[in-house]
Amino acid sequence: MARRTVVLAFFRDEADADDAVEQMKAWDKWDDDVKLNAIGVLALDDKGKLKTHKLGKRSVGKGAGIGLVLAVIAPPTLLAGVVGGGILGAFHRKNLGMKGADRDRIAAQLTDGRAAIGVLVNEDQADAVSERLRQLGGTPETHEVTEEVVAEVEEAAPAVEAAEAEAGDDLTIIDGVGPAYASALNAAGVKTFAQLGEQTPEGIAEILTNGNAPLIAGHNAGTWPRQGKLAAAGDWSALRRYIDSTK
Repeated sequence: MARRTVVLAFFRDEADADDAVEQMKAWDKWDDDVKLNAIGVLALDDKGKLKTHKLGKRSVGKGAGIGLVLAVIAPPTLLAGVVGGGILGAFHRKNLGMKGADRDRIAAQLTDGRAAIGVLVNEDQADAVSERLRQLGGTPETHEVTEEVVAEVEEAAPAVEAAEAEAGDDLTIIDGVGPAYASALNAAGVKTFAQLGEQTPEGIAEILTNGNAPLIAGHNAGTWPRQGKLAAAGDWSALRRYIDSTK
């Protein structure tokens, strides 16, 4: 089995990182010599925690995905939600894959709105991926993913995915969805971006009314299904552009 490498590339802000992700995905599609196993984004929310919805897939096929690998690489103080719970705590106590000083340096580079892309690739792809990310405006560096890390993350992946599926997505990420609306949607069984994307604006309004959280004057759910579909696809760049277009 080919050894795997994480290529991290730091960008000046989250929007640039999101746009670069879409460029990388397009590159993967048209260049048969490129095989990107998985890609995710390291960015902090307003509480200084990683936006776990941007970490990327937790698994790819039968292997570990970039989401869990990035969670292992990141300092535990940045983790929040299911991915930062006890399931991954043991990895940090064992100090697998990366020294604490390197994690702290990565954390420091995510302050002031900056962000990083993480790409999980086979070792022989690392140089090409690094160069492409440099061309897109990033500052890349590479980190080997040890076999020990891969084995333990792959073992944890099913439990993490099951816990996150049970918890659902954070619907407040959708523009216009506040905590009360999200709670009413969850109570009606709408817990994921994909499920929100399947609704109609009229259906959402009815759910909120029945959940004692009716849309207040000046609010509407017209954009929520489209936002849900884009979020479910992990197309954060397109989601940002769509939200901007509706303002």
